[in-house]
Amino acid sequence: VNILRHNCLLLYWLTFENIMVNIAVVFGGYSSEYEVSVKSGKFIYENLKDNSDWNVFEVCISNDKNFVRYNEKVYDLDYESFSFSINGNVVRPNAVFNIVHGDPGENGDLAEILERNKIPQTACDVFVSKLTFNKKKYIEFVNSLGIPSSKQVLIKKNEIDNLSSFSSSITFPCIVKPNNGGSSIGVSKVYKSNELNEKVKIAFKEDDEVLIESFLDGQEVSVGVIQNKNERIILPITEIISDNELFDYSAKYLGESQEITPGNVSEKSKKLIHEYLNNIYDNINLNGITRSEFIIVNDIPYILETNTIPGFTKQSIIPQQIEAQKLNVRDVINDLVRSIL
Repeated sequence: VNILRHNCLLLYWLTFENIMVNIAVVFGGYSSEYEVSVKSGKFIYENLKDNSDWNVFEVCISNDKNFVRYNEKVYDLDYESFSFSINGNVVRPNAVFNIVHGDPGENGDLAEILERNKIPQTACDVFVSKLTFNKKKYIEFVNSLGIPSSKQVLIKKNEIDNLSSFSSSITFPCIVKPNNGGSSIGVSKVYKSNELNEKVKIAFKEDDEVLIESFLDGQEVSVGVIQNKNERIILPITEIISDNELFDYSAKYLGESQEITPGNVSEKSKKLIHEYLNNIYDNINLNGITRSEFIIVNDIPYILETNTIPGFTKQSIIPQQIEAQKLNVRDVINDLVRSIL
């Protein structure tokens, strides 16, 4: 009986280590984007779980507990080694599909853990993640490439009582948003100076640095890019017509906007967007699937930001653009994982 039990455990272990490839879909995180990431993670998992060559694990990162779910059982995750135990055997993923929006998936912290443990992932490396997550530094970088943006002022938390000292640099209306953050959480449009203090405080709930940027009155568009070892695909451009003042959280996730893919974008604007994105990608190692936002004014696109781990549910912009490109969403997700193995 003991020999039979030993052989069964050995076969079980060999299934994980030597025959099957272990893929972890990592979602959740520590930011206000947690719930969005959980939904994105479920969507990615559903598109990977039926691959007969892979064991696909759901890995949740949260403020409460980090855990792994597999075959309806839950296991504790050792975050530092990014491994877990099943029946006393240590399992470490062969690859990670990183779908953690915000901290720690998008700001480089998770990338640092994975790189330390030599586990490849679908998103960007530490350097690129830290650069793109800091909106101010990223815009300074793209400006150095000759790509236009709105004018920005950075406010730190200890400067909130001295907002008047920045008045000469601020024009109204303006946009106030966290410097590090996503899903348009904490973002406001401000029309008058007497509204500024309140909106800055809202943004400071999400981050210790806040950006105040000049408002661009134009056509808002969003465009995804798929980049793996083999190819780069710039997806069809989505035109966004928000029912609200901004393309905010409700517009993005609660259906309070029109998302037209492909959008009614002039050929001049489309050509410039492709030129700008190729220029960015040729200069830093953006990887996986990204989504960049632009405001087009008089046919000139002004970049707002690049999200390195954009929302990925059935209703999200990226799947819409993949389908408009005549690609299969499931194939794109699976091919992205294959490209890092």
